[in-house]
Amino acid sequence: MIVNPTIAGALTVAAGFAATKHWIVNLRDQRRVEHAISQLIRLKQLIDLCQQHRGTSSAVCAGNTSLNGKLIFLQQQIDQFIRDTAHSDIETLPQWLSFVDHWPRLKQQILARKLPVHQVIRQHNAMIEGQLSLFDDLSRLYNLHHFMLDNITRLSEICLDTLRAAETLGQMRAVGSSLCARGQAAGTEQMMLSFQRLTANSRIAEVLREISGIRHQALMAILAGQSEQIERDTDLLLQTIDQHVLVEDTITLSADDYFKTATRAIDTVLNVFSLIINYAAENHAKFN
Repeated sequence: MIVNPTIAGALTVAAGFAATKHWIVNLRDQRRVEHAISQLIRLKQLIDLCQQHRGTSSAVCAGNTSLNGKLIFLQQQIDQFIRDTAHSDIETLPQWLSFVDHWPRLKQQILARKLPVHQVIRQHNAMIEGQLSLFDDLSRLYNLHHFMLDNITRLSEICLDTLRAAETLGQMRAVGSSLCARGQAAGTEQMMLSFQRLTANSRIAEVLREISGIRHQALMAILAGQSEQIERDTDLLLQTIDQHVLVEDTITLSADDYFKTATRAIDTVLNVFSLIINYAAENHAKFN
């Protein structure tokens, strides 16, 4: 069969154009995914700041004036984060608008010492819950809820679940530190910690189940030993609460020692978040 040289040339050009177009589309998709993951990592930084601000502000409102400098520093960091986020996609989302409306008022109430400790903690809890919802909204905005680590594990879901588990531990850190500073388990904070202690079990169990279900070979290797570390550090925190905080007698455990125990458990959970999302950021082209 003899092919007309003109037709053959046209087909070659068309094939080349199609290949180039496919490469450009793939490149755009990769850049979109890179940008989306970078925005989730940035949002996690804001959550970290607000969690630190919760613990610091509750301690200051409880009378620990030595943390005034750290309080102001954290407020400046959060304000800067808001300024740096101007003109980005996140500004269109309702949960972000709610946060930037709530934050200035909460900051001023804390500076004026107008809130009791349990209200400081509750308002931060509500604010951070909104940021966790924003994490999910942002994932959907960028279509990351379709990003699969394997046949059953969604990147956005396991990352959000680790953040929620760490937030539950973060609430326990703030409330437990307040009780240790007071030296007595009583009142609203005692009820809050008792409830959070029960919630932590289910949150941690869900994260451990998801980790054990990952079937991506490289991620399985990276996450080896993480579940055991989470179990050890969270069990230590729960034992500390049961034996040294939620007690009828005077609490002798220092707020600083309790804070360190809780922080170790939080960091272990958040390390899983970092390992997973950083691997996805560096190797996203291999997925899907």
